[in-house]
Amino acid sequence: MAERESGGSSPWVAFLAGIILVAVVAFGVVAYTGGLQQQETAQLELNIPDVKVNPPDIDLPDPPPAPTLPPAAEQAPAEAPTN
Repeated sequence: MAERESGGSSPWVAFLAGIILVAVVAFGVVAYTGGLQQQETAQLELNIPDVKVNPPDIDLPDPPPAPTLPPAAEQAPAEAPTN
């Protein structure tokens, strides 16, 4: 079997160089399209008069009393079933 002879360094160096090349190209595209420029923010000023609205006077009735359990609904000891 023939031995593999490579004149260059390991493939990891080429892989890292490829990643760096892609990052540089991506940075160049973003810079060319204007993605690195400061964007202006809109200034909005509202001149609204201070209006005070008094809440309406509502006379609500008293709520009904809370329901109570009937005496039969209280927990009674459970009987064992007989078969």
